[in-house]
Amino acid sequence: MGFFLQYAWLIPLLPLLGFAIITLTPVRMSKTLSGWVAIGLMVVATVIALGVGAEVYQGVHVGEDGAATIASAEGHAAEGEAASAEGEAAFTFPEANIVRTFRWAPAAGDVAFTMGYYIDPAVAAMLVMVTIASTCIHLFSMGYMAHDVRQSRFFSFISLFTASMLLMLLSSNLLLFFMAWELMGLCSYLLIGFWYDKVYPNPNQITPRQAAMKAFITTRVGDVLFMVGMAYLWTQAGSLDFGTAKGQIFNPEFLAHIGGTTNSLGISVATGIALLLFCGTVGKSAQFPLHVWLPDAMEGPTPVSALIHAATMVAAGVFLVGRTYPIFKADGGPALLAVSIIGAFTALFAALIAVGQFDIKRILAYSTLSQLGFMVAALGIGGWVAGIFHLLTHAFFKALLFLGSGSVIHGMEATVGHDSNTAQDIRNMGNLRKYMPTTFLTYVAGYLALAGFPGFAGFWSKDEILADAWNHGHMVVWIVLTLASFLTAFYMTRQVWIVFFGKFRGHSPRKPDYTPAHGHDDHGHDDHGAHGGHDPHESPWTMTLPLIILAVFAVFAGFVNMPYEGYHQLTKFFQQEAGTFNGTVMMIASLVGLAGIALGYVVYRNAFTTSEDVDPLQRMMPGVFQTLNRKFYFDEIYANTFGRLSYGLAVAWSWFDRTVLDGFLNGTGLFTLFLGRVNFIIDDTVLNDGMDAVSEGTTVAGDVTRQTETGKIQDYVSLIFGGVVILGIIYLYGVRR
Repeated sequence: MGFFLQYAWLIPLLPLLGFAIITLTPVRMSKTLSGWVAIGLMVVATVIALGVGAEVYQGVHVGEDGAATIASAEGHAAEGEAASAEGEAAFTFPEANIVRTFRWAPAAGDVAFTMGYYIDPAVAAMLVMVTIASTCIHLFSMGYMAHDVRQSRFFSFISLFTASMLLMLLSSNLLLFFMAWELMGLCSYLLIGFWYDKVYPNPNQITPRQAAMKAFITTRVGDVLFMVGMAYLWTQAGSLDFGTAKGQIFNPEFLAHIGGTTNSLGISVATGIALLLFCGTVGKSAQFPLHVWLPDAMEGPTPVSALIHAATMVAAGVFLVGRTYPIFKADGGPALLAVSIIGAFTALFAALIAVGQFDIKRILAYSTLSQLGFMVAALGIGGWVAGIFHLLTHAFFKALLFLGSGSVIHGMEATVGHDSNTAQDIRNMGNLRKYMPTTFLTYVAGYLALAGFPGFAGFWSKDEILADAWNHGHMVVWIVLTLASFLTAFYMTRQVWIVFFGKFRGHSPRKPDYTPAHGHDDHGHDDHGAHGGHDPHESPWTMTLPLIILAVFAVFAGFVNMPYEGYHQLTKFFQQEAGTFNGTVMMIASLVGLAGIALGYVVYRNAFTTSEDVDPLQRMMPGVFQTLNRKFYFDEIYANTFGRLSYGLAVAWSWFDRTVLDGFLNGTGLFTLFLGRVNFIIDDTVLNDGMDAVSEGTTVAGDVTRQTETGKIQDYVSLIFGGVVILGIIYLYGVRR
């Protein structure tokens, strides 16, 4: 008992070890061996994470002395205890199941920075989700990246990425959390830009290297503000350690203090800290207005897309709010109101954009933005359990959909070749269920989960968010999220129907009539051209097995938290209050989802008999569709505002650098040369020549003096007499006058 909790520190260490082995040993010379090393270590990490989850579910707590005890499984919230209809659910920071820390850097006085791991139910659930999803993605990568010449490097990077996420989850304080957070940002740069040497004929089309830079810089905007918020919190608490004890950031007395103290801006200290921390979430989880980097991240390999969009990077931002939730609650509402507004707006905004896309991965990318908006909005309205619940279910079915899209792209290459513009365009697909039955069935499972079809995982978690919005009186949020749910069901039905039904159109693929801004994936192969009459084919088992595993979770993962008496397990597991069953909300949500599916079928059942056909919505509403296809022109807006501003600042700085700084430095150099010349003149002319003259004069004087030394007494008497005469004259005519 307590064995897995004691050795939980191995969970991030194992993928980190994989990174070290692949990078530093001869293993990197074998693509196959490097992949299996990474997969094997992830399997072990997953086993430990499952053990941790089981022990936490049993209520096992391990003290500082290593002794394990079992607490009540009921926790702080009894099963079925509901949030008040008049207000939001209470939040109680759960007691840690195990805490292990050590001092690693002294600060001032008795203050020191600590490092360690902190496991509570939320962390345990996230560990299970991340390790399972990441293991499936690692296995999928064995088949997907099999022909890439840099496969070993890929597994090295993806192992480090996973290790960073797991370390962030286990962090015992916000400083270590931030360090892992930034390491994950570095890994995202390396993975998004993995095919850094890839270029496109059109210079306006973003390349992987540019996409990586865009992601890195955009997320840094949020991260800088996150760091400022962390520093602000440090000045108030003198600590960044998680926990409720005195001197820790979730101590009730401290939270009451910062909630009741107003800063110079007229807001509470808690509000200021919370909003700054939330900026990190806006960047990492790609919420409006820092959403622009995530769709461009599609330039990375598809397994990277699955990892970023499902199990790791974007989940980190939502988890940050969930982890620091007591601070958000401490201010009495303003910070959470901002969170709910940003989340709800992003959910609807991204869902609208997804309707007008043709790239199979880009549709899923904007779907991710929308679903992250659901999670953020849930946390903002007080639905902590619902938000984390949707974070967990979404990771499984969105990883499934991205890996499924990778399987589709892999199969399409048999027909269109390694041309990313055509292999990912859904207009060139059709009837793929005939050629790729396993991919089709698993993809449909993910699609129904995302669309909120009754009984699937996404239905239960999304319904709980909508129920919380309804029960807490946030009707505007409920309406916005309901509209987003309708659009989700519609655009996913559109995608599935065009890809898997109708007539296959890949033998005569569409020539690109537009320049996609992003989203292309070519495995790093050379373009061998179209493969003529080849039909699409099913992917190898290393790619289909992860799809089957994730499909099981997409179907059944929601059953762990059904809102019925005896089945709301996460309420007990997380030790938090949550909303109960709401028949009205469930009925409306079900009808909305089914209506979106039905409308998608009606509009697209006869669409795209050829690859050259026009989208029905484009034909009916060309202006609106063009706006959606161009993402509300946000790329153009950013390019003409922040882009121009950045360019102008760069030009100004370049001029300042060349004219002012270089001029000053060059002038300083010239002045130094002048001083050197003057010094040379003084040294050579005055000092050297002067000393030479003195020396010569001394020599001459010595010679003259020596001539007077004759040795004759009369000569000396004459000299003395002459001297006396001279002194007498000086006295008579000088001194006496």
